[in-house]
Amino acid sequence: MPLRTLCLALAMAVLAGSARASAQYRFGVSLGGAGFAAIVAEYRWSHQGLEIQAGTWRFRDLSLALTGKQYVGSYAVEPYGGLGLWGIVAGSETGTGFGIIARFPIGLDWNIASGHAVGAALHFNRALLVKRPDPEDRRPPRGAFIPLPEISYRWDPGY
Repeated sequence: MPLRTLCLALAMAVLAGSARASAQYRFGVSLGGAGFAAIVAEYRWSHQGLEIQAGTWRFRDLSLALTGKQYVGSYAVEPYGGLGLWGIVAGSETGTGFGIIARFPIGLDWNIASGHAVGAALHFNRALLVKRPDPEDRRPPRGAFIPLPEISYRWDPGY
């Protein structure tokens, strides 16, 4: 129950707040996090952000993550925390499997030049649902949080 309350409170904090005229769209690439390599699109307003990431680990799978972020401060380096869901589908010789994962990123976003930013994050991931390729494998998902690092580059075309 405390985890649900924490997730709900974090989601409300990320999505709260009003939009302002300086909303921006950012596009980029990332290494790690929801895939070995991914493309990223983010909509930012005020101190919030909504990010979608599409990536892959071995080019035999597809990862899609949707994450809400709450940025702190208005400086060149902005720390953030977030909450999101990550889905992954992968095929193998024995069939197709998928997973739904809750993700909790903590990171830094550094505006290095006009319209250009680099970032680093540590995503704490916990499996919610797993369907393994082998139909006889009915092990439940692990309950542990798995940390995955990520580095990224973002570009704001409207800057």
